[in-house]
Amino acid sequence: MARLEFTGAVLAGGQSQRMGTDKAFIEVGGRWLIASALAALAEASQRLVVGGTDPRLEEAAVAANAQHVADRWPGEGPLGAVATALGQARHQVTVILPCDLPAINAEDVAALVRAVGEAPPAAIASAAIFADQRRHYLPLAVDTDAAALAKRLFESGRRAVASLLDEVAVVEVPASPTAVSDLDSPEDL
Repeated sequence: MARLEFTGAVLAGGQSQRMGTDKAFIEVGGRWLIASALAALAEASQRLVVGGTDPRLEEAAVAANAQHVADRWPGEGPLGAVATALGQARHQVTVILPCDLPAINAEDVAALVRAVGEAPPAAIASAAIFADQRRHYLPLAVDTDAAALAKRLFESGRRAVASLLDEVAVVEVPASPTAVSDLDSPEDL
């Protein structure tokens, strides 16, 4: 199979309020959660860590041969981080993962990339995982042409990734519920 060309980004700038500590640096299976997300993006041609100023973000990025990019709108919600990632992407498709998915893997990521590549060319395409009878907004693969749209939506006051998906063609990619099981609170651990 031919190598998929895409940019991969991990969002790691959230407040982690329900967890009570920065989720990116919780150890699961002997490694930080952010390292699990970066490992799922191992096939990416460009890898980004989008987040704040915590020096461990730079450490995690360097360890994964990725680039740490400061969130252009820190603490303002995930859509701003998505817009930041899309603005830095160098490939037509960008896969965006939250840092708190310990079971996401390279096969899930590849399915998202292929789905965007197979979408009709008439519109900006994205692919979202469909599991547990619902669409999950992250992880997400999106045509990088959505960068201006994401920025415009953010600047209009929207903060949720769902607002971006409401404006583009979405292909739903089936996946196991495990792939999108995120860790939001200590009970989830």
